[in-house]
Amino acid sequence: ESVTVATVRDLFGTSRKYALAFLEYLDRQHITRRVGDERVLL
Repeated sequence: ESVTVATVRDLFGTSRKYALAFLEYLDRQHITRRVGDERVLL
C-alpha cells in the first residue's frame, strides 16, 4: 500500500510542509520507503 504527501496532508488537515516532514521521519524510521512520488509502507 502506498500514500502520497497530498493524501497525508488531507488526512491530517495540515500543510504540505508538515506532511512531508512526517513522511520523511517515517522513511528514516524504516516504516515507509519513498518510491517516486509515493511512500510505500514496509
